[in-house]
Amino acid sequence: MPKLDTTSLPDLDNITFPDLLTEYFFEKWLSPYTRRSYEVPVRRFRHFLGDAAHPGDVSRRIVLRWRSAILCSPHSPDGLSTTSWNNYVRHLRALYNFGMERAFIPLDENPFQGVAVRETHQRPKVLKDGDLPRAHAALDECRRIEVEQHRPSHLHPAWFWRIVVETFYYTGIRLNQLLHIKRGDIDLHNRRFIASADGAKNGRENILPIIEPLYPHLYTLVKAASAIGVRNGDQLFNVNRFSERHRRHEMNTDQVERFFKRLSHYSGSRITPHRFRHTLATSLMRSPGRNLHLTQAVCGHSNIRSTLTYVHHDVETLRQYLEQRGE
Repeated sequence: MPKLDTTSLPDLDNITFPDLLTEYFFEKWLSPYTRRSYEVPVRRFRHFLGDAAHPGDVSRRIVLRWRSAILCSPHSPDGLSTTSWNNYVRHLRALYNFGMERAFIPLDENPFQGVAVRETHQRPKVLKDGDLPRAHAALDECRRIEVEQHRPSHLHPAWFWRIVVETFYYTGIRLNQLLHIKRGDIDLHNRRFIASADGAKNGRENILPIIEPLYPHLYTLVKAASAIGVRNGDQLFNVNRFSERHRRHEMNTDQVERFFKRLSHYSGSRITPHRFRHTLATSLMRSPGRNLHLTQAVCGHSNIRSTLTYVHHDVETLRQYLEQRGE
């Protein structure tokens, strides 16, 4: 009979937050995306507490003090939104429930119980008129610099990042889904691609069409990738393969977010992958031929209530409806 390996077990009398996360991930077997949703609030909570604090040191009052410190308020308009706070609470409450059930945390009550707040629902942030043309202009200028002056621009390589922008604009996929697209997921002949389950928030695979305006961009990327030996199982959207500046094995979230931060600076407006997603879904639900279930399919929502958040009434339509009362 094999001996029990006690070397990997945490110190039950003094368990740390990293140890608690390790044990939780070991038992739950979560996707990298879901793991990140636990790691972020734990990291922010530890920053508030100090690295020397342990899970067992936390009381409900400490949690409430943290809530007051980071939650958006008139005195802190750039603080955490109520929706994000409640997400933090759900993940940390689950982590503490696990730790208490396994006797890793010597507490009788979960300090994250009953600390959620009423959420304020705002419209999803979308791209404003002119944002995309300005982004195109910034990328075109960087492309001109790279071609004429033979040197990397601020948005290097501009041709690659232009394809990334167009892909987000025409598909509305999440950043993590883009990173998980393999060369073999792109079917140019049938003009469709696979958004894999690995990159999806809900863990479901989605097959989406490659529409006419997007086709030449993906054709260019696939052709360039094939020319340098990218295989079907390799990451397709990988700036490191085409850049003189990037040196990672695979493209990661940080590289994409840094690009969009630079693009926002040079275009003069905040542009993010998620704003492309919100813009597409909002546009689809405003169109005369809007179809709730088709929009749900495009966005890959498992719950149609997520799609309903993009249903907004146009102000002018409401104006006409109200004015007919006086006729």
